[in-house]
Amino acid sequence: MAAKTKRRFRIDVGAYGGELVVGTVDEEFVKHFVNESEGDLIDHLHSLEWDEDVNKDLPKPFEDFYCWNETDDIEHCNGPYSDTEWYWTEVSADESDDWNYDVDGKEFKPWHLYDRETYHDDNDEAKEKHKVTPVLVYHTGEKGGFGSWFVETKGEDFDPLQVSYSTVATNVAEIVEDVWYSKEQLDHNMDWCDTRGKGDDVKVGWMNVDWHDTLDKIDMNEMWEGFEDSLEWRTENNEN
Repeated sequence: MAAKTKRRFRIDVGAYGGELVVGTVDEEFVKHFVNESEGDLIDHLHSLEWDEDVNKDLPKPFEDFYCWNETDDIEHCNGPYSDTEWYWTEVSADESDDWNYDVDGKEFKPWHLYDRETYHDDNDEAKEKHKVTPVLVYHTGEKGGFGSWFVETKGEDFDPLQVSYSTVATNVAEIVEDVWYSKEQLDHNMDWCDTRGKGDDVKVGWMNVDWHDTLDKIDMNEMWEGFEDSLEWRTENNEN
């Protein structure tokens, strides 16, 4: 019996998304800026980052702060928004035309496997019953390319129903974090990634750490059970 020929497919997304970080900062910083305008907060962070016209009467996020995208001890992701469009395209198995966009991709709807909630409040009232921490949440809204994911099969057709993804949700944005095909996590290829800024969304507040959906809290067995249960319904309803 002849060996099956390998086939290769590229998964692409829409043109909107951005970088998102959530990090611990000093409580004095949060108390000062929680009721200030977002513009004032952004201006202060940029002045500290660029060391220009720094108002030394205002508190820093923390003593050694030097840039917002390094304030990421809680979360850091970069990708499309959760409501992005999804497309798949077959490319050469030898990877010679991975980035060929002459052929239009076929749109499909992947399965949303889970959402990691990473919300905060504008007050620290939760500390009476839970552990809370002061945080900075910074998101750069961008337009452009947000990378791709590649799938290889042993000759089989691409099955859109086998694609699933997860997201990270905050008060300012919900971003795609990971992508799977047939329950196998795919590498996020950022080689063809070029964006331009559309504006920043920045907030400070207090995060209830007990309610933060960290990766270690996700029961993947439970997630995959839900995925399997959905397959029959999605197949019957010709969702893709």
